[in-house]
Amino acid sequence: MRIKGAIFDADGTLLDSMPIWLDVSSRWLLAQGIRPEPQLGDKLFSMTMAEGVAYLRKVYGLSQDEKKIVEEINAVVEKFYLTEVALKPGVLELLDWLRGQKIPMAVATATDEPLIAGALAHVGIDSFFGKIFTCGGVGVGKDHPLIYQKAAESIGTKPEETLVFEDALHGLLTAKRAGFYTVGIYDEVSSRQQESLEMHADLYGKDFNEILKKLQKL
Repeated sequence: MRIKGAIFDADGTLLDSMPIWLDVSSRWLLAQGIRPEPQLGDKLFSMTMAEGVAYLRKVYGLSQDEKKIVEEINAVVEKFYLTEVALKPGVLELLDWLRGQKIPMAVATATDEPLIAGALAHVGIDSFFGKIFTCGGVGVGKDHPLIYQKAAESIGTKPEETLVFEDALHGLLTAKRAGFYTVGIYDEVSSRQQESLEMHADLYGKDFNEILKKLQKL
């Protein structure tokens, strides 16, 4: 295969950021002096922000209005992305190798651009990417291939010559159906999907060091 471009998901792929989405409500409650219930993040993970806040207000008898709670929770998430988030193991080595091969790269993420841009700058890899594409920016989620198509267009590559790195099964399947060469990467938060991710990905690895070795043999 002749690789000419690469598109990366951010959360759980480049960034070890998924735990914050499980932990943020507990962090916020603790800041209010309230002890959160065990496994609160698991209960809220599949809810929308509005549903999650409604749950918190009901269960914990909160007096703050919904808008204020949302603002404060978002501030916790923003602080994490801008000051705490870390790279997944092996990311820098892989990006250096792709740059050495003169392969242009872009980011395709469901998270808002200011958070991802800040996170990439915080971990020191923002210079590797030409542009960040978000689901909000393109107007559809990753159940539709538009975000990957826009990212490939920005780096001037066709799907069949473009790698798409994903830790989540639904995004990887969307990219694969659209003709991209898919690379699955393990993430603990989506560990229950890993068997299916490995089965459907064109290339799979437990970490980026493993993936790099496999890419070098293509």
